[in-house]
Amino acid sequence: MSGARRRPKTQSNIAALRRALNLDILRIILSFLPRVDLLSVSRTSRFYREWAIKELLLTPIDIDLPNKLESWCRFVLADENRPACVRDLSIRLEDPRSINNQRAELLLTFLQRATRLRRLHVGSGEAVFGADPGIPYAISRLPALESFEVDPWCADAQETSNEILIDMKSRLKVLSLNAAFHLDHSILWTHDIPRVLAPHREHLQELRLEHLDVRVLELCYPSLHTLKIPLADEQPRPSSMFQAFPGLRHLSLSPDLLGNGPFSTIPKESYPALRHSRLSEQSGGRVWSSLDTLRGPLMQLYVIGLACPVRRLEIQGYNAYAHDAAVEIVRSACPQKLVLDVHCRDPNGAMIGESSLLWSGSPDEQHVTHLTLRIHLATYPVPLIRDPLNDLVPLLRNSKVEYLRLVIGGSYIREDRLEDELIIERWLREHLRAMNLNLLRDTLVGATTTLRVLAFTIAICGQRVWAAERSGGTVTTIEVDPVDARELILREEA
Repeated sequence: MSGARRRPKTQSNIAALRRALNLDILRIILSFLPRVDLLSVSRTSRFYREWAIKELLLTPIDIDLPNKLESWCRFVLADENRPACVRDLSIRLEDPRSINNQRAELLLTFLQRATRLRRLHVGSGEAVFGADPGIPYAISRLPALESFEVDPWCADAQETSNEILIDMKSRLKVLSLNAAFHLDHSILWTHDIPRVLAPHREHLQELRLEHLDVRVLELCYPSLHTLKIPLADEQPRPSSMFQAFPGLRHLSLSPDLLGNGPFSTIPKESYPALRHSRLSEQSGGRVWSSLDTLRGPLMQLYVIGLACPVRRLEIQGYNAYAHDAAVEIVRSACPQKLVLDVHCRDPNGAMIGESSLLWSGSPDEQHVTHLTLRIHLATYPVPLIRDPLNDLVPLLRNSKVEYLRLVIGGSYIREDRLEDELIIERWLREHLRAMNLNLLRDTLVGATTTLRVLAFTIAICGQRVWAAERSGGTVTTIEVDPVDARELILREEA
């Protein structure tokens, strides 16, 4: 056997593998694998083990248990190169005493070595900041951090988060300012604005506010394109937001942190006057020329009175009693894509109403071509499901809708957990299973001459998509393959 060829050494095997396999292709393949499959790949060879571990650490990490935090830190710190691979980390621990001294030391060591960490979400500032005085400083020294969010939970943690933001070495692009409040909601601890924003304002691209502090509007954020902001009685007004965020593209209005209605002390008959006053302030170019995305509760969108075109409009909490307000919002925004969130708590008040909702008011203006309806069937006893769905026929009849998706579920809809019966009210499950989707498909396709894509995303039932082909006065519907359907929805709703 002296003439037999020797088997190459391990290092030679790896070198040969690297020459034979395009590593960029391997990276693309591994990026599509779930974590369980990545672990399986890691068992095939040492080379694949190191590669799979690196890919695993590059995916977002979510830690929600104390023992998970400890085991994960030990795993990452087992190799000196691993901490630098972590890009996205969320630590969500509810018990402020869940991080003992040993876990605090491990977490601190990781943060000191996480030289490429870009996003950090601290779900309990009280637990993380109080575990070791070195942890807040280590967070403020992270050299590559671009996105930061913390839920303080207490006054001390709120103050610590202020200090972190003021002293932070890196300049953030994404920032979520969450406030801490007393359990009886009588005391609210807020951020030290504008000091916490001053170091980052020129670099910020996305800002999410949980509580409105009008001092936020006193600064200018030239690079900011995405804003989530709650409404109060007087602010924010479109004109003041335009001055503070001149390059804004995506605006989301949210409820107040403490659950108070922004106009709870104002009679509803005064809402049109509030809207008119905000509309008048935007004359003379004191508003954006257009927005890419606008979303928020129906009456908040109505009162804020934004008067610029919007490519994608999302109206939350639609009901027929406020249909006229919804029509005014749509006609002011002239959206190409419209998302309606419909809660059917009262079957008589859940109807989408007249077709005027999809009509821009002028043939020369943009019409709604993409319509997504999220229908929450959340009444008991059971509403007649045919009522809200049959109401779509007159809605579509004179429209120019090309893409229609129905998302149907209970009071809580999770599109990533469609088959999970635990999030659907028991009484609703059998009614959803009994729906005749083919009949509904034919009815909706026949209601308009422009529809080309129809999608159903229904709790318990899953997701189905059809393409409509029209020729010679006839319509043929072809079901789209489930793999292609997901990509088609993402592309159409982008």
